[in-house]
Amino acid sequence: MSEETKIDPKHSSTRMVLRIAGPTLAGIGLLLIVIGVANFFGAFAGGQFAGPPRLFWCIFLGIPLLFVGVSMCMFGFLGAFARYVSGEGAPVTKDTFNYLADGTKEGVRTVATALGAGIAAGMAEARAAGHCPKCGQGNDADARFCKHCGAGLAV
Repeated sequence: MSEETKIDPKHSSTRMVLRIAGPTLAGIGLLLIVIGVANFFGAFAGGQFAGPPRLFWCIFLGIPLLFVGVSMCMFGFLGAFARYVSGEGAPVTKDTFNYLADGTKEGVRTVATALGAGIAAGMAEARAAGHCPKCGQGNDADARFCKHCGAGLAV
């Protein structure tokens, strides 16, 4: 199954819209911010822009457009970015895991051996204390008498 068949059929067209409209809106927003800032500071410098700043409002329109454009770019390129990050991080994670596995192999073997011995001892104890020596009936581990024949169980 290809990557494209796993996702929504509209996904490719939505991604393409985000990848085109995002940079476009971000560019327009940035241009409006530059125009507004240049007009604002040009009004104080004298020359042809002398007088009150008339295009200062461009900053207030440009900032939200820049934000929306950058957000659209982020979502449009998120998959490519995530694949890049995982491609960079996965080998490091694999190497780290293998290093830890090699370094802790003996400790894990010791713990597993102790765990197995404990389980075996517990099972043997449960078998010895749980069955009646007279009739063979299974009983609770802490029972003193057989629930079937009433014979005393070894404590």
